[in-house]
Amino acid sequence: MWVIYSFIYAVFNAMYLNFNEKRHYNGYILGIIRGFGISLIALPFLFFITTKLTWFYFSILFMQGILSGIYDSHIFVSSSKYGGGSTFGFMATSLFITLILWWAIEFDEFIKLTEFKIKFLSLLFILSAISISYWQIMKVKVKVNAEKFLYPAVISLSMMSIATRYIALWGGKEFDGIVYYLFVSCFVSGVYNLFTFHFKVKEKDVVKPCLNDAIWLIFISIILISAKTIAFREAYNPCYVMALLLTSPFFVNILKQKKIRITPYRVIFWISIILLILYSYADNYLRILF
Repeated sequence: MWVIYSFIYAVFNAMYLNFNEKRHYNGYILGIIRGFGISLIALPFLFFITTKLTWFYFSILFMQGILSGIYDSHIFVSSSKYGGGSTFGFMATSLFITLILWWAIEFDEFIKLTEFKIKFLSLLFILSAISISYWQIMKVKVKVNAEKFLYPAVISLSMMSIATRYIALWGGKEFDGIVYYLFVSCFVSGVYNLFTFHFKVKEKDVVKPCLNDAIWLIFISIILISAKTIAFREAYNPCYVMALLLTSPFFVNILKQKKIRITPYRVIFWISIILLILYSYADNYLRILF
């Protein structure tokens, strides 16, 4: 299930990252519309939730909202100012940041993995092959300013991945975790972008998105958040989902160019993705046996 939902996440993430490449709307305005729009749609579903909202769980949802606000605004501005290629290019960095954060927080998992040296080294090899081949395929060439601008988004994405897993696992039912994410975290994200827009943007007279674009952005985001929450809930390691997320630009190219280019690095990339999926299943079987 995590594989299916990860690919759904990747497809809608591709649409999300490319949303503002040609539209050139203000990134903070899009963050405001996205945050408050999703929260408003999720409001009625709160009446169907059976899991109580604790203060600890709320703090994770709140932190996720702040991180999402940072990520959204940076991504929208980056895709408009520097193009989709630059925005996609730095995604590979988040894979290893997520891995380090996950092993630092869940240190027991790291210790268990190191006890099986072949498993440990094979995971590092697969993730390295995915990252290196991805970088070679993307061949990102961006200015220093663009690089500095994108790193907060990369770090936010990595931290969001860990938070999303805990939101999915500690939210009770699958449905409850998704609704809490959509309502609380997205509302906080909207508030963050509202305040940021007020204090950072000097010229308030900006082009506002048309209704169709606003609805499309909200729709993409709801599917994206729902799919990724289920994926992070089902996957044993959040890095598995992050690795499949790197397939986003390939879906974009298929949609734009209507064809698939075959190169050595692309072959290595997809073989590594398949190996990661097989590795995750082998890992699940080993956990059942031992």
